[in-house]
Amino acid sequence: MFKGMPKIFWIGMGLIYGWCFLFMFLEMTIPGLPLKIFLGVPAAFIYNWMFALWFIPILVSYLFFSFEERREAQKEKEVK
Repeated sequence: MFKGMPKIFWIGMGLIYGWCFLFMFLEMTIPGLPLKIFLGVPAAFIYNWMFALWFIPILVSYLFFSFEERREAQKEKEVK
């Protein structure tokens, strides 16, 4: 099923799931981490809302797009 998937796919999945598992681990090991106040709001709002819902998906989608464009351009060069 995943045979032939580009390496950038695995890098993107590693970023997304790595972030998720890192903060899942931190929340389980550090008492009260999600509710600690950071910049006036609970910390979970910052690292989940800002990064997990906006920054990381935009970064991964840009990487997917740019690497695919480069790969297609390289394939086109090889065919000519």
